[in-house]
Amino acid sequence: MIMPARKAPAAIGGFTLVEVLVALLILAIMSALGYGTYREARISAERTEESLKRSREIEFGMRIMVQDFAEMVPRPVRDPLGETRLPALRGTTGAGTLSSIDSSSSPGSNSGMTFNSGPGFSSSSSSNFGSSSTTIASLVDLTRAGWSNTAGMQRSTLQRVSYQLLNDVVKRSYQTVLDPTQNNVPIVQDLLTGVKAIQFRYLDGNQHWQNQWPPATLMLPESLWTRPVAVEIIVEFKDWGRIRRLIEVAG
Repeated sequence: MIMPARKAPAAIGGFTLVEVLVALLILAIMSALGYGTYREARISAERTEESLKRSREIEFGMRIMVQDFAEMVPRPVRDPLGETRLPALRGTTGAGTLSSIDSSSSPGSNSGMTFNSGPGFSSSSSSNFGSSSTTIASLVDLTRAGWSNTAGMQRSTLQRVSYQLLNDVVKRSYQTVLDPTQNNVPIVQDLLTGVKAIQFRYLDGNQHWQNQWPPATLMLPESLWTRPVAVEIIVEFKDWGRIRRLIEVAG
């Protein structure tokens, strides 16, 4: 008599405690490695975005300054009281302290020096920045052309622009009229931030660099409308270092 074959007992499924612990340990290690990589990638992306944003800010601010100086015109203006005429360009040597650099890096430039408003430019003459800045003189006041008028407003295409360094911010101000009164409110924007120092120099018609404009050798009325041949701007940032622009004045 042939007996039927007996089936082998089925294996009992499951994992031992040791196997579960080892699996959890491996999962934890892989998760930690993955999170670390993700965190580093996110930090790198944030730093890249901040650097790109900063680069755009500096590029935009320097481009605005270059346009202002390149498009200067010989148009003097009257002060808010209407008593005196102000030169088409009234510029100081700058403000702040430029750090020392190798003399070969920027031939002819002054380094390691402190710049202030310079003689003849008192704080009372700077009214473009409103009451909050009455104790700080503007560094440069100029009249420029090329003020876009896409809205077709009844105004001039000339613009009176001023620059000021307040704390570590370069501010740009402009008036909506060329000969403002005390009732005119200027429009102010923060152009460059994180600025340590800013320096200006002016190349006259004799190819000599001047530290302020108009030079003391120019007499009235010539000093009211005479412009430099070129302007040198050096801006030193706390994070980006030094940027130099040499701008040829049109005309």
